[in-house]
Amino acid sequence: MIDDKSIPKSESDLLLFDWGYDLMEEYFRMISAANFPPNSLILDVATGTGRAASTLTRLGHSVITGDYNLDSKIESERRITEAYLDKVKYIRLNLEKIPFADSTVDNIVCINTMHELNNPFLCLSEIIRVHSPKGKLLMADFNSEGFDVMDKLHTVRKGELHSRGKISSGEIKNILVDNYSAIKEINTKLNRGFIAGGNRNES
Repeated sequence: MIDDKSIPKSESDLLLFDWGYDLMEEYFRMISAANFPPNSLILDVATGTGRAASTLTRLGHSVITGDYNLDSKIESERRITEAYLDKVKYIRLNLEKIPFADSTVDNIVCINTMHELNNPFLCLSEIIRVHSPKGKLLMADFNSEGFDVMDKLHTVRKGELHSRGKISSGEIKNILVDNYSAIKEINTKLNRGFIAGGNRNES
């Protein structure tokens, strides 16, 4: 388990904790379940506020983390902390056209990103295209309880509901099943995730 003090808690983390939820612990559980090889280089899509990147660095991995813009870079650096920033490389990344060749990225983490995307099916197709089935792909997003809690959080902090996105976890699972020979499901209080790998099925 990650030292609770090693990753600074944001205002959102503290509110969630008061309500009985620990989102950072869920990230740790999901990423640990993927069982990436020690000291892996992992592509994190998308950066957001740095929850996945900060967790990956604490587990000993190096991270290439990408987002459409770098508006949240300072916030993510604060979460990752200076002691771990040398393990993180930031890139500008358009998930509708990922700048990597087919099957060249061994390990990818995509947590709580799909619901934010305008074209999630295209983006998922791109993630699968660049991912090497020899490695592992961790895809996760909020479950129904998670979206309800995010609605509450966004109402308190921003006075609006949280986006629920244009792709369901069931649709994500079906696409992964069509593209990988091994799928493992992992569920937490707020998230439903899938760990995918293995040679793509022949059409």
